[in-house]
Amino acid sequence: MISRKLIRTDLNLLVALQILLEERNVTRAAERLSVSQPALSKTLQKLRDSFEDELFTRTAHGLVPTPRAEELGRELPTLLETVEKVLGDTEFTPETYTGCFKLLLPPILCEMLLPGLMAELNEIAPGVQVVTAEVRPDYQEQLKKGEADFAAFVALETEREIHAEPIATIAPRCYMRTDHPLSDQEMGLKDFLEYPHLRLYLPGLTRENTSMVDDVLGQYGVHRNIVLETTQFSSAVGVLTRTDALLVANAGFEEGGLYRERISGVELPAELQRMIRNTHSGNRGKMSLMRHTRTSRSAPHQWMRALLMKHLTGAGELVQDEARTLDANS
Repeated sequence: MISRKLIRTDLNLLVALQILLEERNVTRAAERLSVSQPALSKTLQKLRDSFEDELFTRTAHGLVPTPRAEELGRELPTLLETVEKVLGDTEFTPETYTGCFKLLLPPILCEMLLPGLMAELNEIAPGVQVVTAEVRPDYQEQLKKGEADFAAFVALETEREIHAEPIATIAPRCYMRTDHPLSDQEMGLKDFLEYPHLRLYLPGLTRENTSMVDDVLGQYGVHRNIVLETTQFSSAVGVLTRTDALLVANAGFEEGGLYRERISGVELPAELQRMIRNTHSGNRGKMSLMRHTRTSRSAPHQWMRALLMKHLTGAGELVQDEARTLDANS
């Protein structure tokens, strides 16, 4: 409970007391506080009245603090530093920041994002903790309540206070086991369609819509043979290594090198690339990084947002080309 004495206390008096304790000289303290010496003398008298103690005695060598002032001097720096943090006046530096960010991510994005993100945080911000959880249907409500800081998902309809920032994408590749029959030859569309396929999708979205790749192929009257659908990229990799199945996924997975010795990626057939460029698909899900407007002026959150966007670049294409999505234009 806040006492009446605290209500009546002017925090500027505590700042003046700290400066007086540091300088032990009224002239120098007045200069640092940008006030006149008479004004500082009046402030000192208010401090004496408030603490019912002389606080300082004047000597030929300057001000000498009383035992009560020395006691206050041991507590004031921590107190004032806390007040500065509350007021937001302290400069944000990743190297010294200690805080936790909760991210809502689909499993297929965790595979690409976390290795690089955590490696960089270890170098530049060792005090930062990251907690991830899967995206639930009520993720926007979680952002509003402060239960999560960021969510990466297909932005279909967002509420007014939810800011959605599209994630830049790069072209996907076709993945297969390293000794796959197609790994050492140029792959044509016929080859692509002859083999069984795995498909990644996002939980929580409709299963009535097909992926963009299948949507485009369907408009040309051809279809892939999908033998497994999963939300887990690591599980899909396990299946790839033991079958002749193919998987269309984001090229960013190769950069991490986590599966380099188990699978390899090649460009999509040139014919399929032309079909994608020339065909409108209503299933181009717009993967976005979402956050609540309450964090817009938070320096730590703005810093983390930039870092996430850096490491998520390219991740959206995996969803756009392989996730089951709703019509992004609806």
